[in-house]
Amino acid sequence: MNFELDISILRFIHHNRIVALDPWLYGLSFITTYVSVGIVLSILIVSLVKKSRPLRVIFFKMLAVLIIGALVSLSLKTMIVRDRPFITYPDIEKLSEAGSSSFPSGHTIEVFAMAMALSLLIPKRQVVIPVFAWAFLVAYSRMALGVHYPGDVAGGMLIGICTGWSVPVLISKALKEKPPGNPA
Repeated sequence: MNFELDISILRFIHHNRIVALDPWLYGLSFITTYVSVGIVLSILIVSLVKKSRPLRVIFFKMLAVLIIGALVSLSLKTMIVRDRPFITYPDIEKLSEAGSSSFPSGHTIEVFAMAMALSLLIPKRQVVIPVFAWAFLVAYSRMALGVHYPGDVAGGMLIGICTGWSVPVLISKALKEKPPGNPA
């Protein structure tokens, strides 16, 4: 990884953000897990109201994606220690809460895992477009708020997409179902 490029891109994003949007970006980052849990619970509620076994299976797959994504994020943050950008570079202002290691971005893993899984399990444009828009906005917010480098976010996107794809596929194989996203 080219660390000079990483900080250069972060500086460009952080220093050229629309400052008036900082509270909105902070709120977007703050509610990320609440939105993820809300999506999972909404699927459960609809599955119970409609007495739909297929929706209940989607609920369990989405719950697994959320839990496994969090475990992967925590594990990687424990193994890979990278200081947050606001610690290393005084010109980067910390505008949001930030936990332990900077790599990978846990928020980004979560939102991209959720977006990928939802797009596989409910492949409808009215679902896919909003969840990926949400994912990209959360990813951007983590850099604009000065708490992650672009490399942290890119790593989070890749890990999240892999998690959001592999967990539902592996669960489908375990249940001997047709894998999600497979038209055959």
